Amino acid sequence: MPVSSRPRHPRRRDDGGDGRSMPAVAHLLAEGERIVGGIARRDDEYALVLAGRVMASTDSAGMAIAMLRHARVLLSTDETPLSIRVAPALETPAIDEAAAAGLELEAYLDVLETERRERAEERNAPRQ
Repeated sequence: MPVSSRPRHPRRRDDGGDGRSMPAVAHLLAEGERIVGGIARRDDEYALVLAGRVMASTDSAGMAIAMLRHARVLLSTDETPLSIRVAPALETPAIDEAAAAGLELEAYLDVLETERRERAEERNAPRQ
């Protein structure tokens, strides 16, 4: 009986199943450097990934950092404080976006957070 060289089961892919890679450009970290989420880059978009699932995506590096910071605030607890590590591959384009808006990175991220809050309030406002 010949032995097949093909595996019985297809190889599992960690990249969403379509063969394209999603390199991480930022991490959301728990104690001991345990990765709980992050930002991954695919083509021209940044994806917020939590628990192995893409939760949101954007073409803005600054917005990607803002989304990750918001996730940190929502998911951090007294028992499990979270931190963020951003690679230059995300930080540099975010700095460029901020400069194009005439702002330093921190001020730009504050503006993006204000916009996020305003959109959330609009979504939650009663319809007339």
